[in-house]
Amino acid sequence: MTREVRIGICSWTDRTLLASGFYPASANTPAGRLAYYSSCFDIVEVDSTYYALPNAKNAFRWVAGTPRNFLFGVKSFSLFTFHRAKFSSLPPWLKNELRSRPGDSLVRREDLTHDQRVRLFEEFIKPVGILNSSGKLAYLLFQFPPNWRFSREALAYIRRLREMSGPIPLALEVRNNSWFEPGSRRRFLDTLKDQNIACTAVDEPAMGWTVPPEWHLTAEWGAVARFHGRNRRGWSSPRASVHERFDYEYARSELAEWAEKAKHLAFSGDDSKKIYMLFNNCVSDKAVRSALLMAEMMGLGGISPPMQGTLDFDMQ
Repeated sequence: MTREVRIGICSWTDRTLLASGFYPASANTPAGRLAYYSSCFDIVEVDSTYYALPNAKNAFRWVAGTPRNFLFGVKSFSLFTFHRAKFSSLPPWLKNELRSRPGDSLVRREDLTHDQRVRLFEEFIKPVGILNSSGKLAYLLFQFPPNWRFSREALAYIRRLREMSGPIPLALEVRNNSWFEPGSRRRFLDTLKDQNIACTAVDEPAMGWTVPPEWHLTAEWGAVARFHGRNRRGWSSPRASVHERFDYEYARSELAEWAEKAKHLAFSGDDSKKIYMLFNNCVSDKAVRSALLMAEMMGLGGISPPMQGTLDFDMQ
């Protein structure tokens, strides 16, 4: 039996990555950078879908512009996870229905009617479905904000997301430790198992509200881990920029426990599993270097483009 472990980063277009020297001078277009990245890794997480809805044209371009075995994780649009979105990021029909606003004004999920939310989700899921039907989708990630706490209503919302997403593999990332407190942990994990949704493991600074660094196998298809760095100072400052928060490079000792967890999950049970490990410490090429270190520790070796990406455990 073969088990897959794939390792990559959470954005191949981050401006500080473009300035880091990771890409050769010849990779000077979006298509060229994706082609180069996909010669080094076999999975990437798309974060642009958090800021604006993807479209079918981009989905087809991603499919055509990457090797056959390359996979995409896709991050959910912000309004579906109770974050705010810029008015300018909304599709034209929704802008018209919400009436004219400044482009940088922020829209909340509560500003939309039920029918508007349903239509918006249906438009979002179509390009994701293109990736899925082409065999290029690893997962669709719903990452919720730190103030989204465990509740009966939140569990119902998780089930609704499953219903609306159809056959698409889903991963869920909660960011408040109320989900792992006694009395809520089991209900949360059982709900994910019942809905076949991966409980995303996270590595992040240990603070009062953050979730524990645990990796639970709740989806039949596999598991996801995301690495946000351990920049406690950046996470503690309410005025820190995104890059200030995620400015962190992992040491080998910090990744060793996660490497062992990945191997354990890959070999546990009799069913085929896919293990995805994505690095979100996206400042300069730190995510790339951290991903390569993890790949080395998992037996993939270092980067020497083009690199064979997928780690297969041959258990026959």
